[in-house]
Amino acid sequence: MYQSNLRQRCFLLMIFAALFLPTIASAHQMSTGYLNLQLDAEQSNKLVGEIQIRWFDLQRALNIDNNGDGQLQWSEASSQHIPISEYVLQHLALSTAGQACPLILANKMKSDNHFDEGYLAFEFSSLCPKMINESGIRVSYSALFELDPDHKLIISLQGLGGEGEASSGVIDSEQQSRWFDVQQSGGFSTFSSFVYQGIVHILIGTDHILFIIVLLLTCTLFRANQNWQAKSSFIDIAKSAAWIVTAFTLAHSITLTATALGWIAPSSKWVELGIALSVLFTALNNIWPIVVRLGWITFAFGLMHGMGFASVLGELGLAKDHQLLSIVSFNLGVELGQLAILAFVIPLLFLVRHKRWYQSYGVNLGSFFIAVVAVGWCIERV
Repeated sequence: MYQSNLRQRCFLLMIFAALFLPTIASAHQMSTGYLNLQLDAEQSNKLVGEIQIRWFDLQRALNIDNNGDGQLQWSEASSQHIPISEYVLQHLALSTAGQACPLILANKMKSDNHFDEGYLAFEFSSLCPKMINESGIRVSYSALFELDPDHKLIISLQGLGGEGEASSGVIDSEQQSRWFDVQQSGGFSTFSSFVYQGIVHILIGTDHILFIIVLLLTCTLFRANQNWQAKSSFIDIAKSAAWIVTAFTLAHSITLTATALGWIAPSSKWVELGIALSVLFTALNNIWPIVVRLGWITFAFGLMHGMGFASVLGELGLAKDHQLLSIVSFNLGVELGQLAILAFVIPLLFLVRHKRWYQSYGVNLGSFFIAVVAVGWCIERV
């Protein structure tokens, strides 16, 4: 009877929270810039390139919306060519062997589009004091990090190395400078960059983290007489956790790869909503258990989460010469970040599994608060 009353209260509180709590920001919305560099075929110390920054980000940084309508127009950007150029030159730098490679921006700007967002693009050239193929190149970038710590610059460098191999890299607020060394293959640079970004994404992806946690809340328990009770065997607990993790990993790896390679093209709006619903359903299932064996439900919802991972990977951009490596590396990073979460959560749950408060209150209250967050996401993403 008490358990039933508790579940009813949780349900009423969740409805109240859904109506009155503010909605929570999307976990995948990213501010991303793009830098494309090409080593000149005739001059081994010359680079040509293009940097692209979102119109929205430029407006936030420079406040160049002259008519105050909240939309940056081409005429407004054109009239502010000098301050925009100065901003780019102030925050982007190339160097080789410790010596600067001066940037010369083209006189004209142009527009581009990525993921339904407008970008302003600048072409430029740069002459370095030494041959780049011998000394490598360092890219330093510092724009927008004060306004958005999650902002990233995606770098693609073509022609570095004896066979003109491509390299890719990512600059973010934690690492605002990146070195491209000819002694390292483009594949190694791509691998390290995308593993790092996979780790970062899972650790800042609140919806993915909560999905994993809500699945694990009951992995140290079993259901008997409509109550949660502690598992006594560590082997049983390990099997439950391993089955959940394996199902989630296999599922999201399938859809991440298929989506990143363009084999399927799901709507990002519905993917984000589906991820929120997966968190909500799994949390409610802990309070009102319908599915006790979570492997299959984990696999089904993991397919949806894989599409969410792929949307982030798409914004990062696949390395042109290392597409499959980019996908595998990013997925490996996601798995490493996921293992870090498991290493923290499972020992805690193992320690409290015999506590009566955890069996009676902890699972329900923890699931309730996660459900409230998921309801907020659902409202926002509809």
